[in-house]
Amino acid sequence: MGAQTWLGDILASVMVGVLLYCAGRLVAAPLWHRSIHYDVNISHVLMGAAMAGVLAPALNVIPNGVWEVVFSFLAIWFLGKSLRFVSQHGIGGTDDLHAHRISHYLTHLVMACAMLYMYLAGAPSAIGGASESAMTSVTGGTANFVGLPLFFVLVLFGSAIWQLDALNRYSPARASVMATAAGPASGVLVSPQIEQPRWLAPRLEMGCHIAMCITMGYMLILML
Repeated sequence: MGAQTWLGDILASVMVGVLLYCAGRLVAAPLWHRSIHYDVNISHVLMGAAMAGVLAPALNVIPNGVWEVVFSFLAIWFLGKSLRFVSQHGIGGTDDLHAHRISHYLTHLVMACAMLYMYLAGAPSAIGGASESAMTSVTGGTANFVGLPLFFVLVLFGSAIWQLDALNRYSPARASVMATAAGPASGVLVSPQIEQPRWLAPRLEMGCHIAMCITMGYMLILML
């Protein structure tokens, strides 16, 4: 239990850092005229606060019932975004942008459902409690229902690996190569009237997502 508490405190600190950074992005993006995924950053703030409170009970200042409502709303939101995207663009796209966008909505739908599951299954007692009896009381109620949390863990870790592999996509060197490849020599016509959005630190946003997936997966594993 000592090692678990030590690791939990570290992850709680990371989640506090993530929520503060994502909150800062929400303020900075309109001021600097940069593009961000507002719904994702808002969900990261909320999930970061919730997970920090579960991992470090001293930080848990919001009742569990409120979090259940919050994550139910987020699940409905990302479900709606997923259905809308599929209805407009279908699921048969093979380009990287199409795959990224549809996985973007579906992954955050899974994250919201995972958070809702943890609260309904008693995560604050199972993870944040320091006594072995608290772990046993909740684990016993969920021991026969491991398929869903295992699915959540696989999706979360898979998303973290995918995002880690994609970090190079937004490097300055890669952007320069892409811009050169889209020049006249490539035969690709680029309209000067079309201004591409200037994303605010996309690799840092991806790093936050990776940290949240790992932390959430760790919490779900503790509940198995």
